[in-house]
Amino acid sequence: MSSAGRLTDALVVPALRLDRGEGLAEALRCLREFEPRIFLIFGGDAEDVAWLHETLEEQAGCPILFAADLERGAGQQFEGLTPLPDAWALGMLGAEAAWEAGHRTAVEAAQARVRWILAPVLDLHVPGQASPIIGHRSFGSEVARVIECAGAFAQGVLEGGGQPCAKHFPGHGTVTQDSHTEEAISFEEPGVHLEPFQALLPKIPSVMLGHLEFPVVDESGRPASRSPYWVKLLREDLGYQGLILTDSLRMKGYAIEPEEHGAVESLQAGVDLILDPKDPVTVARTLRDSLKFGELDEEAVRRSVRRVETFLETARAAEPGRSRPLMLGAGARRLLRPLPGGRPAARRLQRPEAALCLAPTLDALRFLEEWGVELHHVQDEPPDPLPDSLLILWGAAAGRGFPSLPGPWLEAIHQHHPVLYVAGSPEAAEAAPASAQGYSLPGMSPALLALLFAGEEEAGEEG
Repeated sequence: MSSAGRLTDALVVPALRLDRGEGLAEALRCLREFEPRIFLIFGGDAEDVAWLHETLEEQAGCPILFAADLERGAGQQFEGLTPLPDAWALGMLGAEAAWEAGHRTAVEAAQARVRWILAPVLDLHVPGQASPIIGHRSFGSEVARVIECAGAFAQGVLEGGGQPCAKHFPGHGTVTQDSHTEEAISFEEPGVHLEPFQALLPKIPSVMLGHLEFPVVDESGRPASRSPYWVKLLREDLGYQGLILTDSLRMKGYAIEPEEHGAVESLQAGVDLILDPKDPVTVARTLRDSLKFGELDEEAVRRSVRRVETFLETARAAEPGRSRPLMLGAGARRLLRPLPGGRPAARRLQRPEAALCLAPTLDALRFLEEWGVELHHVQDEPPDPLPDSLLILWGAAAGRGFPSLPGPWLEAIHQHHPVLYVAGSPEAAEAAPASAQGYSLPGMSPALLALLFAGEEEAGEEG
């Protein structure tokens, strides 16, 4: 750092939302006003993201690290790269598939110069007390499965040349609110939800604190992302030496305005990195002033900066792995579960002609468009007649929870009896119409469905 006053600059991680047209201009604004070392990237073409990284390193005159949310593979964010199945499906496929997914994610993300993979999710999805936003993002409801498969994913990322991040400590699965849109509070102890973190954190170099409050054990009234209690538990009780970061400050669960005051509280609590503030320049200036006037302990800040520098060096030194054939589809047919109305009469899978997107993600929409599937959304009237085969993307959406099937679509399904593929949260199959014939599929990623159809086509060619 150029001066003690700018030490805190390295602890602010601005986001560049290329999917919303925010790219080079916003990045250069940040570089003019302070000295960020890490950027969080959303969307964009992989080649354009790589070019942006090269440009920013030239402008900054120092190494820059790109991070991204890549729970469903590098194709979750970046065009031209491979979308992968959700964690729930990987948990059902097993540790080998989870390792393969983590490895492929890191190898492909490196093509976009993204070396920090904000995954895997270590949260449990427990039926009956489920988080409205975790669902298919979890590797399972059993502690052992989450430890095995999330651990395999993280190891795959490391062996692929990336740096994984465990999230959302101390466990979003026990919180019944969505921290994107409201304060997320559990009046229970985290209990078993802590176990995957306790088992895996020694092997994962960074951990994300959720905006999650547990007043039974932490009387501060703060979410974990601003709480000395949870940082102390990580550092002292669990002996964690890695990098600790907040979840996005844009989320309502952060529960403090203005956000720069919360950023000061997070660093005072012992957090190392402030992720995705709405106004990174104001946050950076506030942290500088807080250090200057003694609100922040300089030695604690220096420890965080050293952790950031060490993490940057490690990420930069890691050699990207070599891409290898993706075998996730092998045996994936066993993931299909019949819907309440049973299996359709046809032995072969019928490729979906249309998709109803009740909780779409950008990567899913992009994949379906490229796959040539007609897209419909919750406000659309169903086509008449309804196609013979229909995919329903039916998971939890940020801020909306698990949606209901619209009445017109429910009526059309009763009338036309299409073959349904219900992909999404674990609860999706139970929400399907009782008379529906077809299959439920774990997770929100159409990529797994495409793998299943690819396997069918190969079997047909061999036959």
